[in-house]
Amino acid sequence: MPGTEITRELYWNVVGTGFPVARVLSYVLAFVAVVLFIRGLFRKGGLLEHIKMMKLASGPDVPRVDNTGERLKFAITEVFTHRKILREPYQGVAHLFIFWGFIALFFGTFMDFFQGDVIEPLFHTNILQGGFYLGYSLITDLGGILVLIGVIMFLLRRYVNMPKWLDDKPEDKIILWLILVIAITGFLLEALRMQATELQPGNPMNQYVWYSFGGRLFALLFSGLSIKTLKSTHLFMWWFHLFIVLGFIIYVAYSKLLHIFTLPANIFMHNATDNPALLKAMPPEMFETAETFGIHQLEEYSWKDLFDTEVCIRCGRCVAVCPAFMTDKPLLPRDVIQNLRDHLEAKVRLAVDASGKVSLIPEEDYKGPALIGDVIDKDTIWACTTCMACIEACPAHISQFPKLIDLRRYLSMMESDFPAEIQDVFKGMENNSNPWNIGSHSRADWAKDLDVPLLSKKGEAEYLFYVGCAGALDDLNKKVAVALAKIFNAAGLDYAILGTEEGCCGDSARKIGNEYLYQMLATTNIEVFNGYKVKKIITMCPHGYNTLKHDYKELGGDYEVYHYTEILADLIKNGKLPLKNPVEGLGTMAYHDSCYLGRYNKIYDQPRNILNAMNSGTLVEMKNHHEKSLCCGAGGGRMWMEETLGTRINQKRTEEAMDAGIKTVCTACPFCYTMLSDGIKELGKSEEMQAFDIAQLVAKAAGLA
Repeated sequence: MPGTEITRELYWNVVGTGFPVARVLSYVLAFVAVVLFIRGLFRKGGLLEHIKMMKLASGPDVPRVDNTGERLKFAITEVFTHRKILREPYQGVAHLFIFWGFIALFFGTFMDFFQGDVIEPLFHTNILQGGFYLGYSLITDLGGILVLIGVIMFLLRRYVNMPKWLDDKPEDKIILWLILVIAITGFLLEALRMQATELQPGNPMNQYVWYSFGGRLFALLFSGLSIKTLKSTHLFMWWFHLFIVLGFIIYVAYSKLLHIFTLPANIFMHNATDNPALLKAMPPEMFETAETFGIHQLEEYSWKDLFDTEVCIRCGRCVAVCPAFMTDKPLLPRDVIQNLRDHLEAKVRLAVDASGKVSLIPEEDYKGPALIGDVIDKDTIWACTTCMACIEACPAHISQFPKLIDLRRYLSMMESDFPAEIQDVFKGMENNSNPWNIGSHSRADWAKDLDVPLLSKKGEAEYLFYVGCAGALDDLNKKVAVALAKIFNAAGLDYAILGTEEGCCGDSARKIGNEYLYQMLATTNIEVFNGYKVKKIITMCPHGYNTLKHDYKELGGDYEVYHYTEILADLIKNGKLPLKNPVEGLGTMAYHDSCYLGRYNKIYDQPRNILNAMNSGTLVEMKNHHEKSLCCGAGGGRMWMEETLGTRINQKRTEEAMDAGIKTVCTACPFCYTMLSDGIKELGKSEEMQAFDIAQLVAKAAGLA
């Protein structure tokens, strides 16, 4: 059993007998480093001045410190498990190694301080001995090795295999080299001490040196040196290591390393809601009280929006998954946040006076770059599909794309500045409550030859089948509505439709930025729903599903909303919808995750369960699936806009299906069905590939089509 002889001398070769000059000097230098770190926070344009500016932000926001216990638990779990960071294994593992390695090294440094400056002078004993010392040695060496591995992985990524979307600024490499030097000099210090003491013949610690396995390996470099040389080299290295560590501490306040503090805070203040689609939570405009709508000045954002810009460390994960970036559009979510941060810093320098007082800059007095057009280009604003891939990927829990929707609101409602083709879409929604501007009297024509009950005649039903604009009016998606009606009838579901009383859900209007039109459409629908005392709703479209389920609550419409895949999965599972006919000719299938069904509402399993229950074809996954699914390109109102920049997103997704050897692409969204059907035609693959909505396949498998 290891005993009191198993230990080492603290400050070996640095602090001699008498007054411990080196120890006192090291603490003086540490104090100076902390002072300089704090000064960095208070410097002109530093974090604390930015926070002053954030206090002037006037945008609405949701509570950020409610449910403190749950928030704290969530933040601790996110930070210490690296749940989101590990979604990208290589960089996730590298960061996890550095994170936990530094924790282990901090533990070792603290124990040195605690023993040397608290326990020994006050209690004249040594806790760093025996088994505890060996465990302490093992943990700190393991931490150092993890840091070394992690930083080398990041350096290889920067210098050997850097992705095109990865941002590259001088501080990125400075940070990595600083960490590498700290880790290596730490091991060199340990190795020099071990070679001069524990590895010398007759030292009782000799048999335990491999508990400090990192130092033991580095000690091989010094095996032939004399004790004098070892001591002089060790002393130089000790001071060099100390200066590097203290310099690193100071640099934290001047670099993206500040995320050590800001990122956990941002995670704590995350959008505490069961629906990540609500984000901040996309609050409706207050038309009765607001003088302007949307955002065209930085101060009109919420304080949390501005704090987001401080947290972003330019990791580029949002860029890597952005469908607009993948298809050569001028949208990089990271750059949106960074441009806002640069704009914030520029405004801070104008808004904060010499005494530190901050005040708003009157719009008429501001002569700097405009938020819309200069800071964020209009093509960038309109390129977003609101697919939420950026938010899903962001380990800092930053809300990227809602900041663009706020800008769209200003352009749409204050300037009438939107893509020309949108004018007809808005007119159609205003006049006939659908984006095609087809007469609203024809909204129920799809159901003429079917036994589909109208709510106005039936009076009440357990479910309102909200068909949506595409299911009621688009020729391709009418087939899906028909298939669903046949399925509901065969399963004996108690449902009804509104027919001509149904209106557009307003999702596209809202995401394009016309909040006024959205609220007009939504309140009309809510009035109709409430008039029939609707409680449960089945939607065909994920966009309608998300809007009715979540957004309508803001306007007083609180309903139990289901996507049709949830209903069909339950009917099949409970034996109410037997699938007796294998569907021929499907071959290798893949399900395309709709953004608004998947990332927005976490519905991934039900569509796949349905397809597996059909026993038709072979279900595989495309390269990007589940939370990493690639957008079809139609979200955020892009369904109604021309795609003139870069390549078409729907073709990019179709190419992923081709690469996976897919014959049948299955969808559960009218937009996705349309876009992927078009992608197959545009790429000339109609003879090799096909697209179907899941409802059509279920109707065939159930012998209803």
